[in-house]
Amino acid sequence: MLRTIARIIIGIVFLFSGFVKAVDPQGGAIKIAEYLEIVSIHNANTLSVYLAIALSTIEFMIGFMLFFGLKTKKAALPAFLFMSFFTVLTLYSAVFNPVSDCGCFGDAVKLTNWETFFKNLVLLPISYIIYRKRNDYTASISGLKQSIGAFSGLIFILGISIYSLVYLPLLDFRPFKVGQNIQEGMSTPEDAPQSEYVTTFIMEKDGERKEFDMDNYPYNDSTWVFVDQKSKLIKEGYQPPIQNFILENIDGLDVTLDILTSDKPVFLVIAPKVEKASTKNLDKLKEIRVMCLKNEYQFFVLTSSLVDNYFQFDTTHSLGFDYLSVDETLLKTICRGNPGMIILDKGTIIAKYNHTNLPEANELSNPLSYSFNSYRSLNNNWFIIAWALLLAGFVIILYRLK
Repeated sequence: MLRTIARIIIGIVFLFSGFVKAVDPQGGAIKIAEYLEIVSIHNANTLSVYLAIALSTIEFMIGFMLFFGLKTKKAALPAFLFMSFFTVLTLYSAVFNPVSDCGCFGDAVKLTNWETFFKNLVLLPISYIIYRKRNDYTASISGLKQSIGAFSGLIFILGISIYSLVYLPLLDFRPFKVGQNIQEGMSTPEDAPQSEYVTTFIMEKDGERKEFDMDNYPYNDSTWVFVDQKSKLIKEGYQPPIQNFILENIDGLDVTLDILTSDKPVFLVIAPKVEKASTKNLDKLKEIRVMCLKNEYQFFVLTSSLVDNYFQFDTTHSLGFDYLSVDETLLKTICRGNPGMIILDKGTIIAKYNHTNLPEANELSNPLSYSFNSYRSLNNNWFIIAWALLLAGFVIILYRLK
């Protein structure tokens, strides 16, 4: 009983962790690149993507095999090694804080480094039980059927990763998903908890310096002279999901409010670095811009590139686009494509595209209607995917009952 519970618990954790990474390989690559920077491996974008896909695939397959009892003996050692390695890594992250978030559950679940370490500290002995009892696990189906089941899981998760890499994440856990109003995401509710600080005052008297807090401050002793003060955060308050959303034009003027309150749809091309952007579908973006001009829709390219760089890019490809300067990290959070595109309606994101799946310009002449139909179609696709998963699970269960 204990080994079965351990197998299911670790299986679920690895399944979930692998899946939420697989639906956003670019996000995983960004996190891996941060770790590579620690060991002085720079500009490893391609390597980071490969490592992100490999990590999500291995995690998912370990979880898939453990949860469904497919070749459990072979999955036991990798599960224990994974948990051992990441327990040590997260302890290092918790102590030295090289990155603020380990990304163990992608953007689906955010944990602090210490929370992640304690989570791993609980799961490590459970994974050891699986490893220690690996020879006690018996399968109710043949080795061939187990191999077929495991291979099906491999094809599924690789397909998810490749699709999400070529297009956009199948599931968007970030604060810029379709349907999100950016202004609402930037606001703080009136009843939201506030950050709490402890203030320490540094005072001096007769050449001696001493620290006081609010409780023992020498209010009645004027011989103490104020020198300095420092504040320490003891409890973080509410943080809006969207921060630092600032759009500046070439003159350095903040045009964020104009964009978010426009009565007409606004088309924003997302290109964190235009010098690294794909040029395969620039003709489609040109056609969309022409359509925007005809319908008096605003069309901008958001980039963190220097002015000289995007001028050169624009001239080289004869684009004639208007550009706004935005923080690079923010752009990578908004859309994983480079370039990608979002459409705003009164500050609400009504559509999001990678450059690989841009619609035709004439389809976007009424963007709100088109985006609604597109979103409804996406929901239908997820309905089909959900049924496919249920069918796959049902087949595996049938195999196990034989």
